Amino acid sequence: MYSGEVLYDVKSSEGKEITWRQHKLLNLRLAESYKRVDSEKYKRVVNCGGSLGFRRYRNDNAFRLHYANFCQTRLCPMCNWRRSRKVFANISRIMGEIECEYRFVFLTLTCKNVQGDDLSGQIDEMFAAFKALCLRKRFKRAARGWCRVFEITYNWKTREFHPHFHVVLAVDATYFTSDLYITQDEFCVIWQSCLKVNYKPIVDVRSFTESKKDKGKEVAEVAKYTIKSSNIMADLRGVASYNQKIQDEARRITDEMTDQIVITLDSALANRRLIGYGGIFKEKHKELNLDDVDDGDLIRAGDNDARGAADYFIERYHWNVKFRNYLRLEGAETETEEEPREKTNS
Repeated sequence: MYSGEVLYDVKSSEGKEITWRQHKLLNLRLAESYKRVDSEKYKRVVNCGGSLGFRRYRNDNAFRLHYANFCQTRLCPMCNWRRSRKVFANISRIMGEIECEYRFVFLTLTCKNVQGDDLSGQIDEMFAAFKALCLRKRFKRAARGWCRVFEITYNWKTREFHPHFHVVLAVDATYFTSDLYITQDEFCVIWQSCLKVNYKPIVDVRSFTESKKDKGKEVAEVAKYTIKSSNIMADLRGVASYNQKIQDEARRITDEMTDQIVITLDSALANRRLIGYGGIFKEKHKELNLDDVDDGDLIRAGDNDARGAADYFIERYHWNVKFRNYLRLEGAETETEEEPREKTNS
């Protein structure tokens, strides 16, 4: 039985609501697409995030996710949201461990937009190009470590995909005043050579700011979803409070267009490691025993603290199809289990 209480989760550090409902509604749009194209992933996706359990700590009323049934599907808006939070937490923690010794550079590496039929091949070429970049002497001398995240955006006007890398580089403290420094023009030439193309790809290079707040925004830019749901879904009215431009674009999208994009992305992104680490980033990732983001646990995604067996009870919420929202189930159970658990969809 439901108590009638709607799920309300607030990020205590910022007082900002965590919009579980919005991500579930987007998740259902993807499920509808999988159903239309007769994909076996439909059942996994439609049930994703249908059952959530939260720890409510008695001493300070803190609220933390304890269990959930995430589908782990690559395109799932719910799972991608959790992955993004996890990437942000992992990168932030690594940078916090090494920031006394290193400075950081934010690097964006792109290529020309491509049609859907060419996307998979272009992604292969980009990953090969990044591997070649890491072997270049100029790059190896300058970068003490790196974290790269792969992202794809879609252009509705040209019907093309835009794959690109967001990269954080760890460099020596004296990097910007030494001969190790690589200018934007130099990075462009090196990346063009690694891509083996006859055009100049757009490359953006900037240093991270010293401000903790601004640095957080820059890390968030790196940790964005691989594919934005608002970029591929038809008609977003009633799903989320996107700005007018996004809403107008979404109204021009048909279900058929969404389905074709889903089929293309599903195939092109299959079995790829979209997040990678090298050098000091890889060393610290291992030393800190951080979980894998691509297929790891999505319970701990930057919003869980290690309180062990502190006194708490479980609040359970289920997605209600009629009300299109998460409603709390009646009753609460005392819990002493220290480790949160993730249920899997069969």
